[in-house]
Amino acid sequence: MRKGELALNLRADGKSNAEIAALLGMKQSSVRRLLSEAKQQESIPAFGNVPGVTGIPANEPDERTEDLRRALVHVQRQLAKAKERTEDLVDATITAAREATLTLGPISSVPMPSKDRRKRPEVALWHLTDWQGGKLTTSYNSQVMRERVMRLCEKAARITDIQRADHPVNHCVIAFGGDMGEGLFNFPGQAFEIDSTIFAQFVSISRLEVDVVRYALSVYETVEVVAEWGNHGRIGSKRDAVPRSDNIDRMTYELARQLLSDEKRLTWNDCPEDIQRIEIGNYRALLIHGDEVGRNGFASPNTIVQHVNRWRSGAYPWAFRDVYVGHYHTHNEWSMANGEGSVYQTGSTESDNRYAGVMLAASAKPSQRVHFVDPDVGRVTANYKVWLD
Repeated sequence: MRKGELALNLRADGKSNAEIAALLGMKQSSVRRLLSEAKQQESIPAFGNVPGVTGIPANEPDERTEDLRRALVHVQRQLAKAKERTEDLVDATITAAREATLTLGPISSVPMPSKDRRKRPEVALWHLTDWQGGKLTTSYNSQVMRERVMRLCEKAARITDIQRADHPVNHCVIAFGGDMGEGLFNFPGQAFEIDSTIFAQFVSISRLEVDVVRYALSVYETVEVVAEWGNHGRIGSKRDAVPRSDNIDRMTYELARQLLSDEKRLTWNDCPEDIQRIEIGNYRALLIHGDEVGRNGFASPNTIVQHVNRWRSGAYPWAFRDVYVGHYHTHNEWSMANGEGSVYQTGSTESDNRYAGVMLAASAKPSQRVHFVDPDVGRVTANYKVWLD
């Protein structure tokens, strides 16, 4: 019996790739390739049953049919090898990035802050978005990004202490809004406007996300992360055959999530969809990056609000009160048609973006957003624009 058939039989018996590899004395990547090739061989039709080819007896294949069969086998094997290389590359990238991140210093467990037993607690909500890590301007680079993000953490902690003078704040929701990295595939010449490669962005941003969450864990009893990915995390051009969910933002989130997997006071789930949901008691909101609305990633404020109003009226299958948006690097707030909910647009840590200033005639000082939410009433009780310059 060939190894491929044996691997298929072991798989049918419920064995995992790791178990099959151990039994056959092979690497897991080789097992994946064997299984893929064996399944493809099973799917290749007999000579007399080739779709679209008629008048050929099953026991008398002609030369054309044999050529078709050989070509099909060759293509399927090439696809299997390409898939294996992609899977191995993803595994190697995650492993290398994890090891590179660990070289920046150990990640120890965060001590829990003192508990506050008072009644009527509220919840902090940090909306952190559009860091554009790796972007290089006259006043911005990777080091400035780190300094400004950690400044946000310090200011959010001080604002929380002000709120605690009146009521407990024991829980925090961190809403990562996407475009955490600058990327490399969004416009021609982008490679000349960055200070670090994709790999370096991946490592430094993941570690910064880890440090932000650890800082929050030192301030609040529990922390939840809701993470959305943005258009700068896209891999390849818009025309490339790459799934939208294969996104550099999402990869940084996953690495940070793995590095913090031992934190028992942290809740952090994956984000396979491009619209996230925030639920804090009776408070419900959507977290989007902002490029989902409009044409070519741009929409006027009026268009954004109209779009959200249609979602709120039933086009989106989940009732919500507010929507959090990034993408435009400016801080704004617009009321929704029902007079209750709002669209909260949050700024960026970046500064002196030449494209925004020249092409869009838009510019803003670096800022992020901190809210406090009453989970019983289900609404925002206080909102802060946190300056970072």
